[in-house]
Amino acid sequence: MTNWIGVYDNALTSEECKFIIDEFEKSPDKDFGKIGGGEHRRIDKSKKDSLDLLLYFDMESPVTDSLLKPLLDTTEKYRKDYPCVDIIDAWAIAKQFNIQKYLPGQGFHSPHCETHGRGCYRVLAWMYYLNTLTDGGETRFPGYDLNVKPIEGRLVIWPAYFTHIHYGLTSNTQTKYIATGWFIFK
Repeated sequence: MTNWIGVYDNALTSEECKFIIDEFEKSPDKDFGKIGGGEHRRIDKSKKDSLDLLLYFDMESPVTDSLLKPLLDTTEKYRKDYPCVDIIDAWAIAKQFNIQKYLPGQGFHSPHCETHGRGCYRVLAWMYYLNTLTDGGETRFPGYDLNVKPIEGRLVIWPAYFTHIHYGLTSNTQTKYIATGWFIFK
């Protein structure tokens, strides 16, 4: 049986990943990672301990330009690999996404899926790993006994539902950078 978790290496080049990390580090708009939706959004470092930068694809920038075309191209590969996804009514990339930084020991510790709270309009999730970690930092999908290793340029796409509960394993020695967002119903 398939797990519907698409793992696509080299979706971004090393240069693109380094550029996105540099732009993240230069941005004054970073904030502590939050959980929950709407008025219930809050900082809870016991569940998610990160530094996040909220961006929007409809605000053109070199960062959004670097992420969008490879995401669209890889989404077409995902659709070919998992054609059943096209049974779902019209869906598209959500405008909003995050770039996240996890220092050693930090992570999204709490098992979660992408359709909790206000997220019930989400169809799929996507995540780019912007750097390679050799000491932890995997994304754990316990229902499939699967750990996806963080490799620079790798893009992972998976269903947003309770069937794909996941969480981040920490690295106690390395910093992890990701870009992540969703596909939503139109």
